[in-house]
Amino acid sequence: MPNIKAEINRRINNNEKVIIELGPGNIKSDKNAIGIDIFNKDSVDFIYDLSNGLQFLDDNTVDLIISNHFLEHMDNLELFMSEIYRVLKKGGKKIGTVPHFSNPYFYSDYTHKNFWGMYTLLYFSDTQYFKRDVPLYYNSINFQINKIRLVFRSPFIIRHYINKVIDKIFNSNKYLMEFYEENLTGLISCYEIKFEIEKK
Repeated sequence: MPNIKAEINRRINNNEKVIIELGPGNIKSDKNAIGIDIFNKDSVDFIYDLSNGLQFLDDNTVDLIISNHFLEHMDNLELFMSEIYRVLKKGGKKIGTVPHFSNPYFYSDYTHKNFWGMYTLLYFSDTQYFKRDVPLYYNSINFQINKIRLVFRSPFIIRHYINKVIDKIFNSNKYLMEFYEENLTGLISCYEIKFEIEKK
């Protein structure tokens, strides 16, 4: 894709940040981001099938990658996370949201390919973020985990306000986050996970 490479090189030459948004919604999260998706919409600058990875981007060229409700659509999550790691500069960040596995609406979307819990990102990092450890031998990706947050909300007004209280309680510390995911997902569903990770 020479056009996107030319745009990235232009930004690098002008000392501008290179921000990529993968699968943006109708409006980009950051107006300065380069929107990439397979679907043609106003927020998309370059149409590309991202299931093939990010091979059109050079190593160590991107400052920030944003995606919201996108990664759960990837068939090969390990490949895609390694591609994100490859193209980010040292200190570059990946921020985004994914649906939590307990979200009842997660199962309605047949295009969802993988499940996400709050420990999922730990499989791509040696950061001791939570007390519970996960195996580190599945891959060689090693992000620094800066933030993981559970988001409780509902499209229904009364339940939404109840979920705001639940959100504050379980995100008040990591112990309560772990207690929630280990013991309460069958009783209280979590809507999504917000996160920020960084290339070391």
